[in-house]
Amino acid sequence: MNISRMTIFLTALVIAACASAPAVNGDWDVTLTAPEGQTGFTMSVVVDGENATATAGDHTFNGTFRDGKLTLKGDYYVPEAGYSAELDMDMRLEEDRLRGSATWDQFSADVAGSRQ
Repeated sequence: MNISRMTIFLTALVIAACASAPAVNGDWDVTLTAPEGQTGFTMSVVVDGENATATAGDHTFNGTFRDGKLTLKGDYYVPEAGYSAELDMDMRLEEDRLRGSATWDQFSADVAGSRQ
């Protein structure tokens, strides 16, 4: 394979790899807003197939990403409340933003996420 063919091949390979990465992958600033108050954190999302994993500091959330819907669940410490409980988030990726709802302990919240 000559240099120009190899360059074209490698360029196409890189473009294909970038195009296949889920749009939700990356770092997000997330805000949870409930009648009781608001809290926020930064999380990094990685999707492999339909399996989704997100990390926020020492916290790990597991779930799925299907048809633009990201579901994540895991223990999360809310500093404003002073304790940990399971955080369950259901979000939809809309125009490079995450929007949805969450439950944490007995509380319900709106979720808003934007790229860092």
